[in-house]
Amino acid sequence: MAVSPSPWLPGGLLAFILLQLPGLDAAHLDVAGPPEPILAVVGEDAELPCRLAPNVSAEHVELRWLREQESPAVLVHRDGRAQDAEQMARYRGRASLVQEGLAEGRVALRIRGVQASDAGEYRCSFRQDDSHGEARARLQVAALGSEPHIHMEVQENGETRLECTSVGWFPEPQVQWETATGEKFASMSESRNPDEEGLFSVAASVIIRDASVENVSCCIQNPLLGQEKAVEVSIPAPFFPRLTPWMVAVAVILMVLGILTIGSIFFIWRLYKERSRQRRGEFSSTEKLLKELKWKKATLHAVDVTLDPDTAHPHLFLYGDSKSVRLEDARQKLPEKPERFDSWPCVLGREAFTSGRHYWEVEVGDRTDWAIGVCREDVMKKGFDPLTPENGFWAVELYGNGYWALTPQRTPLPLPGPPRQVGIFLDYESGDIVFYNMMDGSRIYTYSKASFSGPLRPFFCLWSCGKKPLTICPITDELEGVTVVADAQDPSKEIPLCPMGQDTASGDIEMLHSKLTSTQPNQEAP
Repeated sequence: MAVSPSPWLPGGLLAFILLQLPGLDAAHLDVAGPPEPILAVVGEDAELPCRLAPNVSAEHVELRWLREQESPAVLVHRDGRAQDAEQMARYRGRASLVQEGLAEGRVALRIRGVQASDAGEYRCSFRQDDSHGEARARLQVAALGSEPHIHMEVQENGETRLECTSVGWFPEPQVQWETATGEKFASMSESRNPDEEGLFSVAASVIIRDASVENVSCCIQNPLLGQEKAVEVSIPAPFFPRLTPWMVAVAVILMVLGILTIGSIFFIWRLYKERSRQRRGEFSSTEKLLKELKWKKATLHAVDVTLDPDTAHPHLFLYGDSKSVRLEDARQKLPEKPERFDSWPCVLGREAFTSGRHYWEVEVGDRTDWAIGVCREDVMKKGFDPLTPENGFWAVELYGNGYWALTPQRTPLPLPGPPRQVGIFLDYESGDIVFYNMMDGSRIYTYSKASFSGPLRPFFCLWSCGKKPLTICPITDELEGVTVVADAQDPSKEIPLCPMGQDTASGDIEMLHSKLTSTQPNQEAP
């Protein structure tokens, strides 16, 4: 007897499959956190919002607020109440859930009495049966410290030492000294030490050697709040100590020695003047090599860099056909654009490089607190992401009284002297970015074998206000037929330089650089 298939079997199987389809979409809950970091002041309350999207009730959903690890949590809310047993000890009594919008899927984590250790990233996690979803929220914590205090000490040699101290800052503040005439200068030494609560105590000192300086102020600024506290002190006028007999005897001896010294100096000066006539108009071999090195780099790979105003932070002002930039206290009313920096005071060059070799120079002069280099065109321009190669920045900076390469751990650069003019050489294919001190031709720092993806653009940043701007140097416009004398003792040894537009081996530049720096002490940075 043949068995016929049941007529309802296909229909029942189809219904079973359709019933299972909603479960496929229910495996994930759509959770949204705040798009921007939440800023809170130490001691005040902070709320981190989080919601289910679209508006889905969270009354019967398990909610967890987490930090770096899964357990214990900052806050666990399940079955309509908080689960204290699963909460971190340091958040008990401080963290609670704002439930006003719970029926619409809106909740918020409230932290009472914010501490410095509360700063960082939080995760808002919803779970219902087998469905799960989470979002992230970032809490930035700031504290405005105490009024600065200046301790003054007049040393035996007549110099005045000032030490500015303050406590209770977070994050690490910036210290700036300024005279009554508006001249700003950095501290000779600074220390920032956290206390038991994570708040920083600041101590910065400076020595005043100029007797004409009458008033000096110490300004301490919180970079997150954009607020500062300052104190001013008057420098006492120098006074003459009472003359003692031994001081009179020393003065007489010094006077006699001075007369003899003047006579000797006059005789030596006459000899020097005669010899200087013979050497006038001549350059030393090192000066010639430096000049030709700069010319060769400029003519071979020079690019005409200009600043892009659409990327400039509102406190940055561009001058001279977008060739100079200066940081000022005033804030410009500029249209909000995605490519504009809104936190770091930075600006990019208009030019974008996707291949080849490129070279430009920046006049930094004697101003302090700057950073220059190269960055990816698509770097994050909103917020305070670190300016490191991992985030697309390859740069060096002068901050305070030290030079640094902006590596993840900040590499100190022991330079023999301040580079008033810095050359930047980019080799896209090899992944090399080289910084040169164009005062003596020495290399400042090299980022080697970097992996580039996408366009790169020149990068400029200023950390403090000042009358002197950063300026992009013009392209060198020299004669096309120039020859470098490699050995002054042997005129037959010459290195011909190619005119602009012709290719040349990079080994020629390295040979010039090695000859140029061979007479200098070995101060090469790591």
